Amino acid sequence: MALNCLNLPPRLCNQPKYTCLAGMIPASNQPDMITISNILLPLANELLELNQGITICTPKYNGGRRVVIKLVNLIGDIVANHKVSGFKSHAGRKFCLWCKIEDHERGNLMVGQLRQRRNVLNAAQKWKETDTVKGRDQLAITSGIHWSELNRLPYWDPVNSVTLGVMHNWYKGVLKHHFHFRWGFDLRDVQRKAEESDESEESDEEMEIDDKTNFNEWGYLSDKIKKKVQNRLQEVIVPKGVGDAANGKLKASEWRALFGVYLPLAVLEFFWDSGPSSQLLLINIGALIECTQILGETSLTPEDLV
Repeated sequence: MALNCLNLPPRLCNQPKYTCLAGMIPASNQPDMITISNILLPLANELLELNQGITICTPKYNGGRRVVIKLVNLIGDIVANHKVSGFKSHAGRKFCLWCKIEDHERGNLMVGQLRQRRNVLNAAQKWKETDTVKGRDQLAITSGIHWSELNRLPYWDPVNSVTLGVMHNWYKGVLKHHFHFRWGFDLRDVQRKAEESDESEESDEEMEIDDKTNFNEWGYLSDKIKKKVQNRLQEVIVPKGVGDAANGKLKASEWRALFGVYLPLAVLEFFWDSGPSSQLLLINIGALIECTQILGETSLTPEDLV
């Protein structure tokens, strides 16, 4: 768990030297909510003290200055967000921490009734005051809520102060979904091959596309276009792990590089002189690339969002 000071300029606040390492979650198995609560306890105690204000002496202010520190937002992946903010698993019946939609309603693709701060805090307090394990389990199943040490902070909002990080929301969410499901690429059978040149003692490792690569039949891109994209990707330096079954899933930074750098070099020419439907796909790809670039910026101006 890391804390960043939002009073610093955006280009500085995420740098390691300005980051406070507030705690380490034990590896390698994911800790349960009891372990998470124990880890959060000392942090919550300090945040309560900092919320009252402390005096810090500096060379410029010998008498000290009063400083108040508040936890503004919780940013993480969906699993960590649920455990830290006091919600049941995202695979459970009440799987959303922002609304009350239930598991059997997923197919509706509609947002459920929005959760309210007061109701969530009341449900969490009721869970905490329940003495039996069975009673707590029943309450958690019904409401999807359990106790979090962050609820002790008087200003904390367990609904509106929790954000799904851009790494999981965009890079490993939207981009990955488009690549595999919307466009129909299936990378499980793609192989990495290191070829040794007979004309040189040096070897260049490059990512190659196997002729036996499987494509999802229901992807929006035709097999012909996909094959052309693959051939073009051989001519650029693609992110580590693309097409390497042994390397497993792509990292968020590699999804960002794929959409922000390599796909623009590989795909745009195939849609430029095509029909209206292909031009719509080009607009879609261009929008994804543009959004990826914007989300990767450390600072934005209103003009960037026009």
